Amino acid sequence: MSAIAVTVHAVAPPAAVLQEFRTLLNAARASGDTEPTAMTLATAGADGGISARTVLLKDVDARGFVFYTNLTSNKGQDLLENPRAALLFLWKALR
Repeated sequence: MSAIAVTVHAVAPPAAVLQEFRTLLNAARASGDTEPTAMTLATAGADGGISARTVLLKDVDARGFVFYTNLTSNKGQDLLENPRAALLFLWKALR
């Protein structure tokens, strides 16, 4: 079993976008959200089939959003076949 850190980005996000995300993440943490780093990760395999699951954000850096996965998992295989993904953070208290 091999675990890898995955950074989601097609092109490095602009610094202003990452800063705005960090501001929102800090607000979600301050709001008492029980798991502000929980995010829905949507991927598509080589066959175009779409899958979504909840994972935890581990870091945000100049390259993008970092989470961990197992290379042999469905999401790991999807990302190896098609390195594009979508993330969704549900921060209800920030509405």
